[in-house]
Amino acid sequence: MVKVRKTDRIELLRSVWLFERCTPKELQAIAKLATPLLADDGKVLAHEGASGGEFFVIVEGTAEATIDGARIAELGPGQFFGEMALLDRGPRVATVIARSPMLLLVLSGREFDELIQQSIPSVSRRMLTVLGQRLREADQRIVDHGNARLTGL
Repeated sequence: MVKVRKTDRIELLRSVWLFERCTPKELQAIAKLATPLLADDGKVLAHEGASGGEFFVIVEGTAEATIDGARIAELGPGQFFGEMALLDRGPRVATVIARSPMLLLVLSGREFDELIQQSIPSVSRRMLTVLGQRLREADQRIVDHGNARLTGL
């Protein structure tokens, strides 16, 4: 764990698109909850199929997300992952591995629930938007895969 002063934590949060529309009071509340974490290149941050206990926001660095070993996304500053397992208490849907040294803000399940229950509208709305995009992309992959099978590709 990395030591980051509260004022620096607020500035980190402000630099992340997920939190950029939050008021100073909301940023202070989130800063109390979030724990800064340094991750080395190659560190596995989430394991597909495992139970998830944290929500991660990328401040610096990049990570790769895979499902069944297939690369599905590169994640960078301002992006987040881990929320789905916390929202539905199901297993992680992807493996996420650091592909560079990273600085992350991490919320435990309890802290994530507190963030959502505080009903910070800008954060909740942005998370819902990203979840909707992920569902659309998953649906499109299913359709594309089905069409490829039908045409023999």
